[in-house]
Amino acid sequence: MTGRRRDRAAAAVAVTAVLGQLSLPAPAAFAADRVDTSCRRPPQQGEPLPDALPGRSLTDRLGLAQSWDLAEGEGVTVGLVDSGVDDRHPELSGAVRQGAELATVRTKKGYRAQRPKPPALDCESHGTAVAGLIAARRGGEARITGVAPASRIESVRVVGGVENAPAEVLAAAIDRVVDSGAQVLNLSFALPVDRAPVRKAIEHAVAKDVVVVAAAGNEGTNGKKMYPAAYEGVLAVGAVQTTGQPMRESNRGGWVDLAGYGQDEVVLAAGGSGYRRDKGTSFAAPQVSGAAALVRSRFPELSARQVRERLMGAAAPVGGGANDRTGAGVVDPFGALTHLAGEDSGTGAEEDQEAEARPGAIPVQAVPRPRPLLSPTGAAALAWSGGLLVTVLLVVLGAPAVRRAAARRWRPAPAGGRRDCRTDTAPSGDDRARPPIAPALDGLTGSAPRTRRGRIHRTHRTS
Repeated sequence: MTGRRRDRAAAAVAVTAVLGQLSLPAPAAFAADRVDTSCRRPPQQGEPLPDALPGRSLTDRLGLAQSWDLAEGEGVTVGLVDSGVDDRHPELSGAVRQGAELATVRTKKGYRAQRPKPPALDCESHGTAVAGLIAARRGGEARITGVAPASRIESVRVVGGVENAPAEVLAAAIDRVVDSGAQVLNLSFALPVDRAPVRKAIEHAVAKDVVVVAAAGNEGTNGKKMYPAAYEGVLAVGAVQTTGQPMRESNRGGWVDLAGYGQDEVVLAAGGSGYRRDKGTSFAAPQVSGAAALVRSRFPELSARQVRERLMGAAAPVGGGANDRTGAGVVDPFGALTHLAGEDSGTGAEEDQEAEARPGAIPVQAVPRPRPLLSPTGAAALAWSGGLLVTVLLVVLGAPAVRRAAARRWRPAPAGGRRDCRTDTAPSGDDRARPPIAPALDGLTGSAPRTRRGRIHRTHRTS
């Protein structure tokens, strides 16, 4: 019995050795097979664009026609972590580079990254709308052109939607976009809690000098922070209506930096064509991302921090100043492209000098002082001439009075009395005592006639 047992044990060892050399399939949960990422239901279909859109288009509201004279986003890649981008839409022709798609699986890592199979899918039609707001080409419908129509989109699709994805999946998607070389990162989602994997991924993006833009969220909260928008180094974007007033649904707080238009915006639809309307901070954030792409295109030497400062410094304030709903104000792409260093309020002389030294900044020139119309010599000459003119006028106007005074022998004129006919002045006391001179009546003798008893006698000549 002992020998038989020994033989059986040896046979078992031999069989085990043979089986160990065989290639056995891995368990199903760790299989290398492709994960099915097809849509459980088709995305929302788009509709034709009407001939007339109510109100002004986004192109008009943001002044994009003027911005495109300076930059269109050439050479800039905008990373997009979203539900995917359907690049079959004609407005996105040549604008999208499909990155990986990440699917949640029950593995140690928690997700599986794989290359998307064409056609690229966007089951929620969310990422396609965001991509269009950033980079829809100018050759299509003019009213739907993106903010940076010459930029490129690097899309990383989160299968099932970002709102349902674990933090590890979101962090991995962010890292893939950043490591692909994107200069701008758009995150149109908001999480109510701080998740360590996402926070570390954002820190990695900021350290890589990426301009990170995130939506503030649509819960209508007051003061409650939303992530990744509230992380350090991230531009948190709220939403305003087409009239410029803040949207009620847009979250508010001191961590909000900027705002974009988010009320009933016309966006691209998934499925290869068509348009639809949507609202929320998810569609305000890509407007800021597009503006960042314009700035990075025109000023490639600027750091991500300098781009953020330029965007905030050039924003159009809502309600007269910064507030917890719209931050510095509504994004102004043209203003960001032409923003002068030192324009921010409250900057001192040292900060102005530092701003002038920044790459891409246009130094602020001193305001010229008004030049006087006359030099000091000319002013003195004009004063002397004026004095001489006044003197001449006094002499001319005072001449008649001088002549009358001389006729009175420089004596003051009395207040009343008879005037002297010879001098046209009132007679003095001596003149009144003197009798008037009688005119000569005898023209022959030339002597004055003698009077007697009131009659006049003539002298008769004797023969």
